[in-house]
Amino acid sequence: MNQSNLTKPDCFDVPEELTALSLARAHILDALTVRPATAKVNLHEAHGRILAQNLLAPADVPPVNNAAMDGFAVRSADLPEHGERSLAVAGIALAGKPFDGNVESGSCVRIMTGAAIPDGADTVIAQEHVIGDMEANPIVIDAGHKAGQNMRPRGEDLAAGDVVLKAGKRIGAAELGVLSSMGFDRVPVFEQLRVAVFSTGDELREPDVTLDHGLIHDCNRPILRALVTQLGCSLTDLGILPDQYEVVRDALAEAATDHDVIITSGGVSTGVADYVTRALQELGDLGVWRIALRPGRPFAHGRIGACEFFGLPGNPVAVMVTFDQLVNPALGTLAGLSPVDSPFRFRLPCTEALRKKTGRTEVYRAIMYREANGTLSVKSTGKQSSGLLKSMSDANCFILLEHDDESTSVGQLVDVIPFSD
Repeated sequence: MNQSNLTKPDCFDVPEELTALSLARAHILDALTVRPATAKVNLHEAHGRILAQNLLAPADVPPVNNAAMDGFAVRSADLPEHGERSLAVAGIALAGKPFDGNVESGSCVRIMTGAAIPDGADTVIAQEHVIGDMEANPIVIDAGHKAGQNMRPRGEDLAAGDVVLKAGKRIGAAELGVLSSMGFDRVPVFEQLRVAVFSTGDELREPDVTLDHGLIHDCNRPILRALVTQLGCSLTDLGILPDQYEVVRDALAEAATDHDVIITSGGVSTGVADYVTRALQELGDLGVWRIALRPGRPFAHGRIGACEFFGLPGNPVAVMVTFDQLVNPALGTLAGLSPVDSPFRFRLPCTEALRKKTGRTEVYRAIMYREANGTLSVKSTGKQSSGLLKSMSDANCFILLEHDDESTSVGQLVDVIPFSD
């Protein structure tokens, strides 16, 4: 590694002081005004929504003692301590069709998985542990069984009055199953955040437009649309805005009247055509601007009236990095999602040396993979220019080098943030 490259000028060599990533995130979250309204939705519409209040179990789950496997329901008092014992089969219990009667001493009931344990019985003998013909009557069992085996006690999963799910929980497949098992057909959720997105730049065109010299297709809005909608927000796509101050200002002002959040890409740096931060300062307040983050330095957060504003960089990889590190936790907080102490990460050995300047956080697109000996390692995707969008598709994680970290050596442990998918 050529250490002399670490002292060459780059876009971070600017006279203004940049805000550390951790400090920027804290400032943004502290400044948010959380005010989500609530509504009740049908269970089939609740996937991805966020619970607005604690839900209590109206009954025990399971509601009765039931069999964990096919076999025979017996009284534990009839289990032999030594040798064998014959038990008369008094009937059968099926899931949804319980045995009508008591299990008397010296008898048993054939039972299927999920069926209610008959009165008098408290143990299930798996059918494969019956000696000889399990279709015989009586059946024969031997010693070595334990009282209460192979049954699910009433209330084992949830007891009546227990908190089923807490407010702030995002409803996924498992939560839908839990709610359904409790008999909830409508659930209280926070209203979806109304998020407007647009790109800025005279050079941008839609994907279906043939490009003239010097023009490029806008890839940032498709990225933002996907990132915003997968969080369960309601999205408005406001298209591409030209590099004209009045147009940018008026679009921001109008979007702020009927949205909770505005997210833009481009126009937040210090170039002569970067009008977004100037418009934000005229219309509202600029709180955080210019982050000590690579990629992602040109980032802005502020507010226009009651609407939160996030101005992301123009380079697509920087858009994804700043969204992941700053916008995602902010949207979750605004939407009512229970806060997470810190993004999930773990440490892996990196199989290459990584260059790093202190005084900024650096995010590498990376691939974690399994070595021949079964251990996990991580490596970068290669060149890390913020314009190389394919490297995001190649990656399955980020390597995060913190503000005060230095360059790393081969085999050194680094922080890895896996992608959610």
